[in-house]
Amino acid sequence: MATLTIGNKQLEARTDFKFERVANEKYNEPDSQGNKQGGLINIYSNLLEYDTLYLAAFWDCALSHLKSEKPSLESIENAILAHMEEHGDAEQLFKEAFQKLDNSGFFRKKVKKYWKNLEMMKGFAEDEKEKKAIDEIIEEAKNNRKQLTA
Repeated sequence: MATLTIGNKQLEARTDFKFERVANEKYNEPDSQGNKQGGLINIYSNLLEYDTLYLAAFWDCALSHLKSEKPSLESIENAILAHMEEHGDAEQLFKEAFQKLDNSGFFRKKVKKYWKNLEMMKGFAEDEKEKKAIDEIIEEAKNNRKQLTA
């Protein structure tokens, strides 16, 4: 279960319409080619890279169901920092956030499509050097996924 302690409250993440709406409004940034993949995929792929800014983004979206009681992004970041100071890192928070998205019935098909599209990148390589680079990217993503789901 993905939870974050803010103040003296333990808040549970939800992945639903509100999550996706906020993700698309705030975190749907263009990739290096200028294409927008959607806020969910942007957050998902950056969690794979252990990007703490996107860990905060995950929680910003995952707590959207709280409406007027939703903590500010600054409060979320402070809670993540407090967790890191207490535990030495944020690995557990990354695992919980990633697993919440990876196992979400709401996002299951999008996540599956992400991995399928990642594999399809191999077909766009123009030479062996580029194919090798793509293979390395895919392998690293798979290894990170294994670590995040362990």
